[in-house]
Order: sequence, then structure tokens, then C-alpha cells
Amino acid sequence: MVIDEDAKSVQPGNFERHWGIFNYDGSAKYQLNLGATNSGALVAARGVKYLDQKWCVMKPSAKLEDPQVSPSVSYACGLADCTTLGYGTSCGNLDARGNVSYAFNSYYQRNNQLDGACKYPNVSMITKTDPSVGSCKFPVMIQPYYGGTERTVGSLQKPVILASGLILFLLKIL
Repeated sequence: MVIDEDAKSVQPGNFERHWGIFNYDGSAKYQLNLGATNSGALVAARGVKYLDQKWCVMKPSAKLEDPQVSPSVSYACGLADCTTLGYGTSCGNLDARGNVSYAFNSYYQRNNQLDGACKYPNVSMITKTDPSVGSCKFPVMIQPYYGGTERTVGSLQKPVILASGLILFLLKIL
């Protein structure tokens, strides 16, 4: 495995997603010399395009004791990648608010920054201020390829049209 697989199952263990020598976005994880370049260092992928510099975080006014926090974090981590929050990892030293924010952002980025992916009742918000702390980087997802389909604020254009056409077709044949 050369590139990390951020969508890989964690059933065998939290390590499984992070075995690559490149991060999921093609940036080099390590200063390795494989003899492939004159400099001896790994070369990152070129032309990687990222989504907007936006993150989903815990609202400053929200309280950790809010009954919505725990189920929201469980939901986010259940459908995204919170393995970076484990002991001895780059984000293992975040405080509780940082952990919540990392979980929210992981789910938000996994869902291509769709507005609905940062709507945890009274506890989340979207920010343009990078919440990264020290070696803990809050990622921004790379732009997905939609095969010519344009993404608009919080939704896709063509897939909705295609899906509605498919539904109408299925209703006709049934």
C-alpha cells in the first residue's frame, strides 16, 4: 500500500488506514530515499485540488456537558475517521473540545463539506479559521471528481436530475 486509505475499515485495528508512505492526498509522510529522484526524497503528487478552507468545529459557546455532544461525536466517528485521536498519534494530545471538533470535522470533510454534515444541534459551526494545533492537522478534503458534474453549495446538480429521472423510469415500468 503506497497511499493511506482513509475509507478503509478499522475492524482489524485503527492502524489499517495509515500504512501508506503517502497521505491520502498524495503528500509524502516520511523523508525516505527510494533512489527515484535526484534529491532522494519522496515527491508529493502535483496538482492536488482541495475544497475550500473550511472546518466544522464545536461552537465556542457549546458546553461539553450538553446532552447532544456525546451522540454527535459517536455519530461522526462512526462514519468518519477518528483514528488520529488515539494514544500516541498526532492528535492524541487534544483536549476534550479539540477531540469533539476533530470528530465533527472528520465527518464534515468526509462528506465533501456539505452544509448538512456540520449540523449537530446547538454544538457545531463552520469556521474559516484553521483549528489545527501543533502536529495535529485538521484536514481539508481533496476535491472529488464528479465526471463533469458541478458541485454547488451543499449539493450536486446532475446526480439529483439523474436520480429523479431514474425514479420516474422505474415508476413507469412497475
